[in-house]
Amino acid sequence: MLARVDSWRSEQPDTPSLAEAVQRLVDVGLSVSTKGRGRFSEGEKLILWALRDLWKHHDVNVSDGIDVEFVCEMVSRRHEWALEWKYPGLFTGSFADPPEVSEVCDVFTMWSALERSHERLSDDERERVEPARPGVSIRFAGFSVNDEIEHYSAAKILINKLDGFVRFKGRDLNSRGPYLDMYRRILKVYKHLPPMSLLQ
Repeated sequence: MLARVDSWRSEQPDTPSLAEAVQRLVDVGLSVSTKGRGRFSEGEKLILWALRDLWKHHDVNVSDGIDVEFVCEMVSRRHEWALEWKYPGLFTGSFADPPEVSEVCDVFTMWSALERSHERLSDDERERVEPARPGVSIRFAGFSVNDEIEHYSAAKILINKLDGFVRFKGRDLNSRGPYLDMYRRILKVYKHLPPMSLLQ
């Protein structure tokens, strides 16, 4: 593999370094259109893993390049949608967001607004609101690993791998039970509220 990479880079007009050659080859490999398949082929996966091993063996560190470990992890876990989020424009719509990703984004957006609104309540307003549901926290509870694994996985990736929805970073996102049906009922009401009404 190393000999082939060396041969390839020696044929380039600017004779790139090994690190730059590996990065360019990863770029080329990732730019191959997967439209219609929605997944990487077995051959593409093999190339990714080989390049990752080569990268690690030579301790290649390209701080502003493609994160090969991230790419391999998302491909192996079948979360290719995250690649388009991380590298917009590189895949040109090859991987559509699964329904659970859009739903998790809606839930996060709603709970961000609910939590911020609750934090802004005066003591008097809290006394009027909270007794209606004693013991219920106005705080996002997470998704159940046992019952809502697709939503839980998408939430973890959005927060921890893609640095989105930072309000929820560091929280235990594994709820004690399934909450998705409840979130969906709240979302139906939330989506019909006038803009900014929760923040006033």
